[in-house]
Amino acid sequence: MTYHENQGVREEIDRYLKRNASRQANLGKSSTKEERLDADRAWESDLLEIEKLDPEFAKVVHAQTD
Repeated sequence: MTYHENQGVREEIDRYLKRNASRQANLGKSSTKEERLDADRAWESDLLEIEKLDPEFAKVVHAQTD
């Protein structure tokens, strides 16, 4: 099943993406290093769930840190 072919998969992935967008939007200049790390850990957890739904889509949305 892929993001572009299955409405249910798309809706579930979109929930993870929206949750991450909200987390990132709530970070600011006054955010602590720990708050930023928490947001990063939560995104990695969400990304693992996205990968279960659509591995190829997960590769596309995974931020490269190289």
